[in-house]
Amino acid sequence: MSGAAKILAVDDEADFEALIKQRFRRQIRAQEYEFRFARHGEEALAVLADDPDIELLLLDINMPVMDGLTLLRVLRERQSLVRVIIISAYGDMANIRTAMNRGAFDFITKPVDFADLELTIDKTLESIAHLRGLDRQRAAAERARTNLSRYFSPNLVEMLAHRDEPLGPVRRETVAVLFVDIVGFTGMAENMPPESVVTLLREFHERMAAQIFACGGTVEKYIGDEIFAVFGLLKAEVDDAANALRCANGMLAALDAWNGERAVSGEPALSIGIGLNYGPAVMGDVGSDQGLSFTVVGDTVNTASRLQALTRDLNTPLVVADAIVSSIDGAQSPELKMLLASLLDQGEQALKGRSGAVRIWTTARG
Repeated sequence: MSGAAKILAVDDEADFEALIKQRFRRQIRAQEYEFRFARHGEEALAVLADDPDIELLLLDINMPVMDGLTLLRVLRERQSLVRVIIISAYGDMANIRTAMNRGAFDFITKPVDFADLELTIDKTLESIAHLRGLDRQRAAAERARTNLSRYFSPNLVEMLAHRDEPLGPVRRETVAVLFVDIVGFTGMAENMPPESVVTLLREFHERMAAQIFACGGTVEKYIGDEIFAVFGLLKAEVDDAANALRCANGMLAALDAWNGERAVSGEPALSIGIGLNYGPAVMGDVGSDQGLSFTVVGDTVNTASRLQALTRDLNTPLVVADAIVSSIDGAQSPELKMLLASLLDQGEQALKGRSGAVRIWTTARG
């Protein structure tokens, strides 16, 4: 354990404090133990309130004002985490059972065998240290879940947190891919303080990621102002293409709401560009033994990125590959029918760096 273990000894006998200090003088000098003293339960409660780092009580039963068993009941009602060793001449079974039922960790009878008391204190402190270790592990697990929740939709976080190899070996899968970024961000960033750039990016990422997660997607990467998201990362589903289109629509609605807030603050409106595609991709770890990262690669991904770039040329916030539309076509959902009806067929379009043309659809909104 790091630092002195703080122990509160609660007993009304006049010589008890002197006996404790004499018996444990070595541990006190070595700063292994740090003792505080109280004469009854109410005084003990005041000491605990003054020093919440106290982790162990040595507690007598028969005391004035507030006896030990009553103090145990109060501590239990307050859900105190302090451990209690009862030290009492009243060692009958009734008292022992009452003390244990109220949360006592151990029971020692008077006259005190100080060698036994020392062993009991050490055992109790070891138990406290073990529990603290478990608390640290739980806290680390919660931090891990929090970090995962920044990248994965909530329904995937538990799966990722409990698997040693959650994403498995390199594999080929049919997925929906979405790229989104802020139009003109580079030029904007040149004229903004760095702190303002970071604030803008955080707001953008939070709002867009919320839509991705709401639609069951995963943030594969943040690349400056660009977000690369995948639908069907862990397991391909029939609704992946539909979910990607829902997500794009949600992003545009979120942008409208954000621009409304920005207008109230006197800030200029922002525009975004979204590219969507659906098809086969290869996913798995890339890198070296010194550093690995999970990634999704393939023509489906490259095409989605180029469709996003095409939003600038076509002056539209959304470009959707026909593979998305074809996958959803025939859907009975009124929502999906409405989303499909809002798209305009732009025919075959040549993409930079790609030999084959791609049939695309754009949103009617400018």
